[in-house]
Amino acid sequence: MKKGKILGIALTLLAIVGLSSLFYFTKDTAYANGVIFEGESYTVQLETALTKDSVTNGTVTVTDAAGKVVQAKLKLDDTAKMLTVENLKAGQYKVVIKKNAYAKATKLISEQSIPLDVIQKVSALKTEADLKAYFKAYIAAENAMYQGREEEMAQESFGVATENKSSDKASGGQNYSSTNNQVEGIEEGDISITDGKNIYTIVDNKIMIVDAKSLKMVKRLTVGKDIYPTHLMLHNELLIVGYTTYVQTQREDYFDSKSISKVAFYDVKDAANPVLVREVGQDGDITNIRKLGNYLYVVSSKTPNYWMLTENPDVELRPATYDGGKEKLIPVDQIKLLPESNQPSYLIVSAIDVSNVKSNEWKTASFLGNSGQMYMSESAIYIASMNYRFWPVVDTMIDTTESSIVPVQSENETTIYKIAIDKTNISMATEGKVKGSVLNQFSMDEHNGYIRIATTEGNAWGAEANSKNHLFILDGNLKQVGAVHDLAPGERIYSARFIGDKAYLVTFKETDPLFVIDTKNPKAPKVLGELKIPGFSNYLHPIDENHLLGIGYDTEVRMEEGSKEPIVLTKGMKLSLFDVSDLKNPKEKQAVVIGGRGTYSPVQYDHKALFRDPRNNFYGFPVTVYSETDEQDRLKYEGTGAQIYKVTASGIDLVANLLEQARPGEQYEDAYNAVQRLLYVEDELYAVSRSKVTSYNGKTFKKQQTIGF
Repeated sequence: MKKGKILGIALTLLAIVGLSSLFYFTKDTAYANGVIFEGESYTVQLETALTKDSVTNGTVTVTDAAGKVVQAKLKLDDTAKMLTVENLKAGQYKVVIKKNAYAKATKLISEQSIPLDVIQKVSALKTEADLKAYFKAYIAAENAMYQGREEEMAQESFGVATENKSSDKASGGQNYSSTNNQVEGIEEGDISITDGKNIYTIVDNKIMIVDAKSLKMVKRLTVGKDIYPTHLMLHNELLIVGYTTYVQTQREDYFDSKSISKVAFYDVKDAANPVLVREVGQDGDITNIRKLGNYLYVVSSKTPNYWMLTENPDVELRPATYDGGKEKLIPVDQIKLLPESNQPSYLIVSAIDVSNVKSNEWKTASFLGNSGQMYMSESAIYIASMNYRFWPVVDTMIDTTESSIVPVQSENETTIYKIAIDKTNISMATEGKVKGSVLNQFSMDEHNGYIRIATTEGNAWGAEANSKNHLFILDGNLKQVGAVHDLAPGERIYSARFIGDKAYLVTFKETDPLFVIDTKNPKAPKVLGELKIPGFSNYLHPIDENHLLGIGYDTEVRMEEGSKEPIVLTKGMKLSLFDVSDLKNPKEKQAVVIGGRGTYSPVQYDHKALFRDPRNNFYGFPVTVYSETDEQDRLKYEGTGAQIYKVTASGIDLVANLLEQARPGEQYEDAYNAVQRLLYVEDELYAVSRSKVTSYNGKTFKKQQTIGF
């Protein structure tokens, strides 16, 4: 097989394992075929060290397309194995490393020549020509990565380039369920909700409205043909429905297609006859919906069909907003380029005052260049975007007579964008960077004017495991003021929770360390205590000031024959009651394991699936239970439904087991019968699935009625 083809396979594998990271264009980044934007730097990892003066004595140079040496800034790190190239204008270059540049030359070392393309970058958007130039640069970068360079590289270098409070208090005074929101006072859209009179739940393309008292169907609400709602909210007697729809459009002589995020507002004063008040929207897939007081915020992400530029220079690349049936393209001069970001996608944020949704303005801000995990405080929306960085490894000891694929070195960082919100006013405030990547929205928190963010840097699995975990504290301008570095080397973060001045992190690889971190002094956060136990928690929920409920998995560590690294297997679902009253010595006060391997609950990946009844200290969740059999890797389906526990400082007690046992011969759960949410209204409990709602007595948990859909 030719080396060029082998290298092509390497590039394909890299595209897969890198989670499409090769398409993330960020500052100081090197790519698979040596592609950077003008003004950025390019890094080459060397297997053999160079001499310290090689970057100044002419043994390491950069040449242009004509082979002429050009001026470039060349730097070596302390090991002399990492070479950085800077200050190149747009054009095609080669980084040339001569044989005598190496500190220890051998017969196998030969001159290396690494192709590098530098592409001009658009720095501001004023006209449609600027916008198209931005996307054309991206197309050029893609083409340079994947077209016509494999054979050249194989012949020359063998390198591959490459305040967070529990919302339970807020719901404690009312007699019906609320969504388990991350931040008190900021509501998140959910799939099943109640206003104390009716239950609203999404079933495929309909919203079922059920009278909670009589358990009778009130209305099957269809928003539109082929429309599948994803988010529900209530504001007084206004039902807010969020969804993404896919449309095809024809502009002049070409066809286009795109996804649109929309929000429909229904007056449900008479729930049997919902009245559509207004429908608004914006381009892209809906990623988040939040409500703070009277103000609704909708966030979407859109990647336009920029590749159509190669066939049609008039393709429309601007995002649009919608009000009723009217489409309005956002003017180019109102689209803001996110600092230090070059992804070909839009982040679109809109806001509306829902106190008078019929007439209030739908205001939209569009940002070009990135999207990611979102956290929202009362004053800002934070977007954490993971920027993967790859650089080529040049192995000077390769025997050029044999085919070889050189590995790719990588690291990652997170860019945080702070978008200020003031009622319906939306503006980019600032951006900052931290090492590593965030797990989810609970990895971020704003407290007393500081943003706290937990990240994992590196890879936690495989022979090259090099992960480490960090907690960073940034000021209002997203400048780092304090940090705790290098927690649990070789592991990664599985859950995080910030409560007052404390941060709680769970990392895992073979055991579950729970770290307790004091952030009272933002400039000097410190680890107070650490607890190691089997298993891990995917989600942490505060029970009181001194106790946390961890929800995750029990685990088993095995050493397989012939393996050098232990294999970690998940077992049953695990509940852990953590006592942190002594911050220096956190304890697992009690653990409950549900079922065996294969048991799962949506609450392990969706915090909104957690049922809370603060009146009785009840916590519950949907669950599907499997058990292990005598046959290796064969599981037995036991049933699906829900469980409710009373959780206090004293312990975890099962108060209701609402499982529907498996029928004879049934091997797997029916997805339509699996409970999605638990709700309560006064002393009635409701288990909601896609096929039915079942009511129970909220004190005895005796089944009462069922309504099927």
